[in-house]
Amino acid sequence: MKTNSSLSRRQFIRRSSLATAVAAAPLILPSGLLGQNAPSKKITVGIVGSGNIADSHYAPLLGEQENVRILAVCDVDKERRDEGAARVNQSYGNTDCKAYADFRELNRRSDIDCVFICTPDHWHALVAIDAMRHGKDIYVEKPLTLTITEGRALVAAARKYNRVAQHGTQHRSMKRFHDVAEFVRNDGLGKLERIDCYIPPNNRHCGATWKPEAVPSGLDWDMWLGPAPWRPYSSFGCHYNFRFISESAYGQVTNWGAHYLDIGQWALDMDNSGPVSVEGHGEFPSTGLFTNATKVDFTVRYANGIPMHCRTRFEGGGTSRFVGERGWLDISRNKMSASNNDLLREMQASGKKIQLPLSNNHHENFFDCMRTRKRPIADVELGHRTTTVCNLGQIGMVLGRKLRWDPAKEEFIGDDMANRLRGRAMRSPWALT
Repeated sequence: MKTNSSLSRRQFIRRSSLATAVAAAPLILPSGLLGQNAPSKKITVGIVGSGNIADSHYAPLLGEQENVRILAVCDVDKERRDEGAARVNQSYGNTDCKAYADFRELNRRSDIDCVFICTPDHWHALVAIDAMRHGKDIYVEKPLTLTITEGRALVAAARKYNRVAQHGTQHRSMKRFHDVAEFVRNDGLGKLERIDCYIPPNNRHCGATWKPEAVPSGLDWDMWLGPAPWRPYSSFGCHYNFRFISESAYGQVTNWGAHYLDIGQWALDMDNSGPVSVEGHGEFPSTGLFTNATKVDFTVRYANGIPMHCRTRFEGGGTSRFVGERGWLDISRNKMSASNNDLLREMQASGKKIQLPLSNNHHENFFDCMRTRKRPIADVELGHRTTTVCNLGQIGMVLGRKLRWDPAKEEFIGDDMANRLRGRAMRSPWALT
């Protein structure tokens, strides 16, 4: 039996729905809400990175959130930041939204309550930590960070500065993913045997004949690179294509794996832990500008013996398959299917012993938690743990050997080379501290 619907990314983010947030200890109010009646005050927003991913946030923030106001946008590309500001101002019918080239200017505005971070992956940690240091709550697009050490530093900053910090894994706010994770957690499939995660192939390619180009007028290329190693500008290596170059991202492993591996972590009750080993082999380009895997194949294994296998599927989109002694369940954004109808009926039944937290929708959950100071449905600790699984897969494929992982210490066991790959040096003057 299958249930089908067609969701674009924009529709998916807007329509994603679950019910309440994860409770947590009270935190301090963001700077813009101090002394105010928080639930009735408009939450003010800044957006850093005004390109492809940000486009998925503009529509719901401008059209569906009456108590939210975008005050500023930032991008190192003048055309993109001007277009973003113009879009906001046209929606509001004024010129109040300001455009910035440097995220630090936006982060230091005392009238902004939260920052949406929609930059390339290699910028996430620096922008997020700076925002939290200056009293902002944050919404960070997936993957949370580029490296494992950056992720732990970001989580530490969220706790140090008592910020609400949401990770952009919107599957946590989509009911079918919640229902599958909850069903598996309640042993609905009987003894779980394995999880198979399928991710799409690369959708951009760069041949061996690419050449450096003149930097376009209005683009600050040095700032775009930021902490990443310097390289000459090429249109093949900028904006959306950043994800296929390992200095900025880890390809579809973190682009799509961050979503589907996340549901595996949720179903396994591993939100505060992770696997104990990884092994895999990827196919990597031998020429051209792109360096990330064109074919992904790795397996992480948990202490209970359950493996989660992530691989490229060249037909169809992302999917997670949960296989147990009673059969299997497949879950994706657009459909849900099972080896027999009884599993689907049982999954949707109420009254389960273990009930996972719910949220109304990923944006609303974030804003509600800003008001209540609870932790959101995709708190950054959870995001860090899932992003770490993605990083483990990447490192395992690069080294091509089985690696043992200690999820408590967040380090590889007896492998200095693997441990060096948990982080990377940042180009001066950028640093995590």
